Amino acid sequence: MQEKPRDVVVVRVSEQGDREDENFHSPKAQLARAKLWSDDQGNRVVDAFEEIDVSGKLPLAKRPGLMRAIEMVEAGEADHIVVAYFDRLVRSLKVQLEVIERVEHAGGEIYAIDHGRLTNGTAATRMSNNMMGAAFQYYAEVTGEKVAAAQARVVARGVLPNSRISPGYVRGEDGVLVVERPKARVVVQAFKRRDRGASLVEIQALLAKNGIERSISGVASMLRSRMYLGEIHFGELHNTRAHEPIIKDRGLFERVQRRTVSRGRQAKSERLLARPAVLRCGTCGSRMVINSYSANYRCGDTSANPCQRRAAVKADRVEEMVLDAVRAYSATADVHGRASRRQQMREADEAIERANAELDDTIRQLGELGLLGRTASQETLGKLTALDDAHTARARLGDRGESDVIGPEDIDKLREPAKRLAAWRRLITDTVDSVTVAPAMTADGRPSRLWDPRRIDIRFLGQHP
Repeated sequence: MQEKPRDVVVVRVSEQGDREDENFHSPKAQLARAKLWSDDQGNRVVDAFEEIDVSGKLPLAKRPGLMRAIEMVEAGEADHIVVAYFDRLVRSLKVQLEVIERVEHAGGEIYAIDHGRLTNGTAATRMSNNMMGAAFQYYAEVTGEKVAAAQARVVARGVLPNSRISPGYVRGEDGVLVVERPKARVVVQAFKRRDRGASLVEIQALLAKNGIERSISGVASMLRSRMYLGEIHFGELHNTRAHEPIIKDRGLFERVQRRTVSRGRQAKSERLLARPAVLRCGTCGSRMVINSYSANYRCGDTSANPCQRRAAVKADRVEEMVLDAVRAYSATADVHGRASRRQQMREADEAIERANAELDDTIRQLGELGLLGRTASQETLGKLTALDDAHTARARLGDRGESDVIGPEDIDKLREPAKRLAAWRRLITDTVDSVTVAPAMTADGRPSRLWDPRRIDIRFLGQHP
């Protein structure tokens, strides 16, 4: 039986604000239309990405949902990109050409339900698509020019041009933001707690207790808002004295921006390599993360200059390779008499004892010669360095006892899945240095959908490249 083509849906709303569903193409309506179309075509939807308050004029690098959909096609995880309406895909002819070129280069297809397939396959279809794209771009640019002048006037008056008002403020009769005292006090408390090291999860709980509901990402965004300093920043428009500030201590605000405290306890995943930090993208070196929906590990790069060829790999395949490699490595280590973890710990402890003894002996001899306080005591520093190195090596092994030091055969005997998973992760962390996944490419440099184990490079601790 032939597998159904896989569709990934992109939903975009340029500015939702306070509009109701009947006044714009709502995300739910777009998604429902795309799913219905996919069912009618005999396809199946494997993923859907929403872009809320995202302009269609933005470059591809600033279109996270569309970018992820393209990457799924390039990684062989989807066959089609589907949008409910042509102008939901893009409102930039340049980006339109880039998107179609990348998807078709990867062997995929793009469908706008109100227009049909978008392709550069023939001169006629290319002209039709370009004309439609140019029309949408012209409409967006003309509208933008008219709106920009009005926005500049209102920002100068201290009026926020959109409805995204941070908690603690309400819009006054003249449009200028006014402090809402009860919530403002909670906001100040949140900033102070964050400054003292509270996690985003703890800040979220504090806000919720006082009637301010926010997701974790919403809390992070709230703590970054310069609106609390009395400022309005809207694109290239700025007013640094727009309204009364809630955070009057700029030092407090800046310290919170530098905070790198953990968000809180991470969500658990039962995938083998979800927690050990060994899986790396072969293009940019970023840690790979699990996509629970597709059961793939994907490049987790979140930098300002995103990875251009994100690696992706099926979780079960790379996990099987890593397990086989660790089993083989453990067997080889036993054959050659390499130290077990417990023996390594014992040898490290003995190295510390020897370094301590040598240091004591050196100090005694220099003291007898009256050289302990002179430059000649550089020998003492050398012994101190050796001692420090020995302690560093011992710290690398940790303080776990013999019960934690088990090999593959003992791990397989564990009956509880959670204990077995934890033991495998521990062994992988103790032995594996990195698992690098190269993007799937054909011989001529095009994205490939075929599984090739040669693009997985597994290296063990202490192994030379």
